[in-house]
Amino acid sequence: MKNFLLILISIFLVSCASSRFDSNFAPVYVTNTSKFGILPTTEMDAALDSVQRMTANFGEQSFECDVYVLSDSSQLSMTIFHEFGTTMASLFYDGAALDFDSAVFPKNLKAEYIVADFQFCLYKANSLKSALAKIGVDFEISLADGTDGTSTETRILSKKGKVISKITKSYGTNKKTGREEVKSIYYENFLRAYSYLLTGVEE
Repeated sequence: MKNFLLILISIFLVSCASSRFDSNFAPVYVTNTSKFGILPTTEMDAALDSVQRMTANFGEQSFECDVYVLSDSSQLSMTIFHEFGTTMASLFYDGAALDFDSAVFPKNLKAEYIVADFQFCLYKANSLKSALAKIGVDFEISLADGTDGTSTETRILSKKGKVISKITKSYGTNKKTGREEVKSIYYENFLRAYSYLLTGVEE
């Protein structure tokens, strides 16, 4: 439990290290000089309503936890649970308000960074490309089909040829609904030296 908190706190504090803003909608530093404003919820690419198993890494340390994610064109909400099922933190964002509630994380942890990472993974590619271009950051996306009916989408943020972060999403068919959905998301931040893997929990 102690290691879990230390690693998660380190990830977000390292991400926020360059920010000196105190407002609830502070800009997010994608690099030490490029400031990104989080997008409205209407730019969500597809609805998500599921429990995700998160494995996060910071340096040589790692931890696992469950995260319930509800995201659509009107809101983004996340609830983080530890292994005993107790809520550790909750986040709510609807484009007009942003609330992060936790008794275990530091008060100066900026929820904008959590929202931004999520948006880089799952928000509309054209909207992200346009917003990032304004701050000098390139956004590229590529698709590849697998031989087993799955597909992979790769998103890369870079500046002047140097990769900042990489997102790899795998898609597959839901056996119950027959619809294609996100099966896993692997986010790597090379600038801040952290990564996490989100995998949908089968019910």
